[in-house]
Amino acid sequence: MRSLFLVFLAAFSTFAQAANFLSIHQLPHKTPLPPAAGSFTYPFDTKVGFKEQYAPTGVTGCAIGFGTGGCAFPGGGSLPLTEFTGAQLQHHKEFKIFIPAGTRSLLLSGYAPLATQSAFVLRYGKEPVRLAPLSDAEYQAARTGKHVEALFSRLVKEDAEQFVVHDGSGSLRFMGGQLDAHRGSTDQGQWLYVRQLSGAPLMTYQGAIDVDMPKYAAGYAAITWNTRSAPDPIDPVSGDGPAAPPPVATTPTAPETRARTAIMTASGLPVMLGHQGAVLQAAD
Repeated sequence: MRSLFLVFLAAFSTFAQAANFLSIHQLPHKTPLPPAAGSFTYPFDTKVGFKEQYAPTGVTGCAIGFGTGGCAFPGGGSLPLTEFTGAQLQHHKEFKIFIPAGTRSLLLSGYAPLATQSAFVLRYGKEPVRLAPLSDAEYQAARTGKHVEALFSRLVKEDAEQFVVHDGSGSLRFMGGQLDAHRGSTDQGQWLYVRQLSGAPLMTYQGAIDVDMPKYAAGYAAITWNTRSAPDPIDPVSGDGPAAPPPVATTPTAPETRARTAIMTASGLPVMLGHQGAVLQAAD
């Protein structure tokens, strides 16, 4: 009887752990729309849930480049990911992002406080096992030995956990790079799980996914949605996770002037990853 109880307890603990990954798609996704004539103020189209955020047709925002006439910064074949703040995630250091079928490359970037040693573990299609912070030796090895540009390919093809660390300078580059050199793309949608192992919470987070449009649209049409009011794809590994935290009221401050980072997507599209507002801009 005691053995059965321990088995039940272990199974319950595993389930409880599995439900902790917050879907970033449950946070409001703000898409910039063209300003009115003579104005430099961008209105935003806000959507929640992957189903609405990245529907391939019938939207006025930037969803993977469809309907570009209604988008301030059309992304060609790129899908902009939402930006969120550390204040919203300070109690949720486990989060997940849905990587759709047809993904050719993935670009993820964040911003953490200066002079911090934040460490993350990522896994594609499965929850990462690692819970313990990195040792000093592991942290230094991750700083000097990681291959950021190959990380997306390694995540998809090696079925293994990958570490990403913050070098203390502010910007944190989670990953970049193509799935392969032949512009191949993912065959099915999978969740990418991110667990923060140590350090200060992220202040901002941005990204872009370059997709094969027909393959993406076909994959989207085949998705089975969960029952949330703002649906996401069903996650058989981690479940729905916790509800999104409520918006955090902030005091308006003067615009920041940190330099944006220009990165080329797999389609050759220059993307500006800025940390001033939740805007993913395609360079002119």
